[in-house]
Amino acid sequence: MTDQERKERILTKLRNIVFLLLGITVVFISIASIVSNTAFGNIVSNAVWIVLALFLIVQAAISIYQSLTPLKTRAKIFLLTDWATILLGILLANCAYFMKNNFWLIISIAIFIAGCIPIKDAK
Repeated sequence: MTDQERKERILTKLRNIVFLLLGITVVFISIASIVSNTAFGNIVSNAVWIVLALFLIVQAAISIYQSLTPLKTRAKIFLLTDWATILLGILLANCAYFMKNNFWLIISIAIFIAGCIPIKDAK
C-alpha cells in the first residue's frame, strides 16, 4: 500500500467518523426536541433535520461498506471492530448526555477515542 492510498484511507475514515457523529447526534437532538415541544412546526422542522441526518448516516454506511470490500477476512474483522467501538461510543455518549450522566459521558468518550485509534495499520 502506497502512502497516497494510506492517506486516502485515513481521510475516508475521518470523514465517515464525522458523518456518523454528526448524523447520530442530530437524530438524537431532533427526537428530544420533538418530545419536548409537540407543536406542528417543530415536528416538521425536526423531521427535515432527521431526514438530512439519515442521509449522512447512509452515506457513511455506504462508504464503510465500500472500504471493507477489498480487504481480507481478518482485516475486515479488525475494521468492523473499530467501527462497532466508534458507534458504541457515539450512541452511549448521546444517551448519557440526555440522561445528564457525566460518568457515562466520560466513559463513552473514552470508548469513542479508543475506537478511533486503529488496531494495526499494515504497511
